[in-house]
Amino acid sequence: MDILKSVAGHITRAFRIPKPFNWGYPVFYGSLGLAVSLIILKLMYSGAFQFSSTSLIGCSISVMLIVMFAFIVPSVLIAERSGLCITGHYTGIGSLILSFLSGSALYLVKAGLHNLTAALWLRMGGTIVFPAVFYHIEGMNGQTLLLEVLIDTIVPAFGFSLFFLGIVWQGFSERNRGAAFVLIPLLFAAFSFNIMDVAAILVIGWWLCLVRSRTENIYGPILALIGLRLTGIIIGGVVGEVDLTTIRVFSDIPHTIYYESVPALVVAVILMAFFRKTLGEFHAVYSADIYGEDQKKELKGDSEAGFLAGFNLTFVLGIVILVVFWILISKGVRL
Repeated sequence: MDILKSVAGHITRAFRIPKPFNWGYPVFYGSLGLAVSLIILKLMYSGAFQFSSTSLIGCSISVMLIVMFAFIVPSVLIAERSGLCITGHYTGIGSLILSFLSGSALYLVKAGLHNLTAALWLRMGGTIVFPAVFYHIEGMNGQTLLLEVLIDTIVPAFGFSLFFLGIVWQGFSERNRGAAFVLIPLLFAAFSFNIMDVAAILVIGWWLCLVRSRTENIYGPILALIGLRLTGIIIGGVVGEVDLTTIRVFSDIPHTIYYESVPALVVAVILMAFFRKTLGEFHAVYSADIYGEDQKKELKGDSEAGFLAGFNLTFVLGIVILVVFWILISKGVRL
């Protein structure tokens, strides 16, 4: 009887907010919210709507639902119960402007790796696997462009930043912050359900962690993602992304993408080196002028949990849910 009580107590404690807070705890609730949203969407698109999930309107509904259930709701509830400051604090307009401008480098990374990954994937005999959520429209006008930017950039950027760079970020102590630069991009990619852009998402996730550490808030990463999208609108005709809906085999990919993608990646590396150095200087100067180390640590709200403390029952269950959905996506099951 005592053994059963001990097991029950351990399971109960596993689902409570750990003290100190750790990075693995939010993964389960994010995965659970994702599962709930995808199940709801599956039911909604089984006949309730006249439009498809791949239309712009359908994608808008999907994105709103997923971001709300998987990222915003878990982040807000956990933050309220734990008392964590997950949005960070304002460290000056200069770092935010640099964060926004760094989105230009992120677009070059995304476009270049997207094109090269698609070409390599098809070259190896693979077939195009679409993301869990995507849209395709013919033609463009001002209203559809605004809706596109809202649902494929602004809403996801806020949700992703609040969850990964807000609540998950706070689960890493200052001495374990290096691990965040590895694990958060991996989680970022795992929640994306986008096989063709995994390489680009890992790089973008790493850069967003860098921006988060330099700006000390989630607004820098949000602006970086918005800058990425606006750069695509401006130079998309020069360095564009291959439209996955228009290709089936390797021969469908124009050879000109190599002349676009490789130089784009070279320029992206140069720009990222510049922005990394400049953001670091802004952060160092601001930190030295405004507050001391004790107040800085208090404002950050860093967790004292060790790196291995993130591996708990909730984390394992969250990863299991993600693996199940990844298997479904890889087999071409539309969610």
